[in-house]
Amino acid sequence: MSILLNISGLVIDFDTRFPDYVTKRCANYVVAEGKADLHLRATDENIRLANRDNVGVEEAELYAMTIPLSDEMPAMGRIMTHGVAISCDNKGFIFTAESGVGKSTHAFLWQKYLGEERVHVINGDKPILWFRDGDIFACGSPWSGKEHLDENVSVPLRGICLLHRLGGKVDRPCIYRATKEETLDFFLHQIFVPSNPMSKLKTLQMVEELYDKVPVYQLYTDISKEGVMVSSKIIN
Repeated sequence: MSILLNISGLVIDFDTRFPDYVTKRCANYVVAEGKADLHLRATDENIRLANRDNVGVEEAELYAMTIPLSDEMPAMGRIMTHGVAISCDNKGFIFTAESGVGKSTHAFLWQKYLGEERVHVINGDKPILWFRDGDIFACGSPWSGKEHLDENVSVPLRGICLLHRLGGKVDRPCIYRATKEETLDFFLHQIFVPSNPMSKLKTLQMVEELYDKVPVYQLYTDISKEGVMVSSKIIN
């Protein structure tokens, strides 16, 4: 059965085996009608790969959809990344890191110390970056991690933090601008690079544009208020 989803401004006709589950899980993104920009169906192989952590076949099908979607989006000015996207004062920020470093924890600390009225989690796992009208927007998506924290919104992206735990020579929270080389090396491990050669080239071009337009920071932090006060300097 086909279900229409509006994700980052794209209308996606998703041919799903589990319409009731998708309708409930993607309630913020379901639209009743519209001209589809993409027609997608997850393959059995992609579902099998997505279910390696035994999330269940329904959730696995939803996540398997990201594989063909990631191949198609670059041609439409969008890339999917791995991180936690938040909105603070209607400005978008992304915390990205390897799994388990504390992206979600740092986002929750922003909410705790800066206020939930100011800070909203747009997406807890796979936000979409939309390159539009010379600006870059952080967008919600239904692929939002085990907490299912997401909003179907897009906000101008104003900063990216490459998150690291304290340790070794760095024993106090600190933040500094990342070099282009650091950004490309780190970020290319945290985005979905398409298999299609033309889409891959377009993705690399957008990552270059991302660095030129959005400040990228190396952030060393812990779960303290001091860590939030240090990282939140990027808001201004």
